[in-house]
Amino acid sequence: MVCHIADLPVGRHENFKGGEGHVLMKDLSCGKKPANFKVCCEMVLEKGCSIGFHVHEGDSEIICILEGEGICTDGGADVPVRAGDAIVCREGEGHALRNECDRPLRYFAFVVAA
Repeated sequence: MVCHIADLPVGRHENFKGGEGHVLMKDLSCGKKPANFKVCCEMVLEKGCSIGFHVHEGDSEIICILEGEGICTDGGADVPVRAGDAIVCREGEGHALRNECDRPLRYFAFVVAA
C-alpha cells in the first residue's frame, strides 16, 4: 500500500501531552499501522508550540527531526535539536519537545509497544 504524504489529512491537536499551543499530525500509515505501532506520524510544531513532558510506559519512541530547530527536554536537561538529529526515548524515560524559532519544527515520530 502506498500513501502519498501530500495527500494525507492533517489533524490538529491542542495542548498535546499537556504542551502549549497545538501540534499538526499526519498518520503516515494511512490508518493501517501494524499492531505494535502506537504512533507513526509526521508532526509539526509551529513557533511557541510544544509537546508536554511525558514518560513512556509500555512503549518507546524514536523521533527524527526533518526541518527546523527545537528544544528537547531529555530527562532533566534541555538539549537543542535540529534537522538531522534523532531523539530516542525508551520505556520508562521521559521527554518533551518545543519550538521557540520562527520556522516550523517538522519531524517523524514512531512509538512502538514494548
